[in-house]
Amino acid sequence: MPRSPEPARRQILDAALQLFAANGISGTSLREIRLAANQRNAAALQYHFTDKEGLLRALLERELPLLIERRTALLAEADDLWSIAAVFVLPFAEMATGSAHERDVVQFLSQLHDDTSYSLDDITALIGDTGTPKAAEMLRAALGPVPRPEVLNERIRVGLNSYLHAAAIWARGQRRAHLVGDEVFRKNMVDMFLGALVAPY
Repeated sequence: MPRSPEPARRQILDAALQLFAANGISGTSLREIRLAANQRNAAALQYHFTDKEGLLRALLERELPLLIERRTALLAEADDLWSIAAVFVLPFAEMATGSAHERDVVQFLSQLHDDTSYSLDDITALIGDTGTPKAAEMLRAALGPVPRPEVLNERIRVGLNSYLHAAAIWARGQRRAHLVGDEVFRKNMVDMFLGALVAPY
């Protein structure tokens, strides 16, 4: 009976997640991933994923449902400005203060957004809809005409990237735990994001 390819595929994805989280996408070679996954066959990655983009896509397909489910749940309960703002950044803050695997995921997502070899369109094509368009509509309705739609869109875009990066730093353990704990960090992420959205223009 032939062996299932699933264990090897899972080992490669696990190794890729950890290496991408630590070293970035461009800073990690397929060879390093193969060796970290204990795959002796040089063609193992190509067999399962074709290339690095295929590996990235498979990793995102495995990891993003957690983010999307959490955003969907928050969106269902959102009924004021704070809870709408939470849809955008609270899942990142929760992953940053969660399990070792969740901390790797938020660092990986931050590395992907920081990688200059991928444009915003490339990242959007890879990631797809993670549940923010509906929340953005709710924000526009709640805030009214101020700030202007294009300004609000830019604040959301910059804020998402900034607070994803902040969550990744916290996930790496580069935090001042003696100043604030995990719970304060999570709430403060939402407060700061909301403050940026409603700042005078």
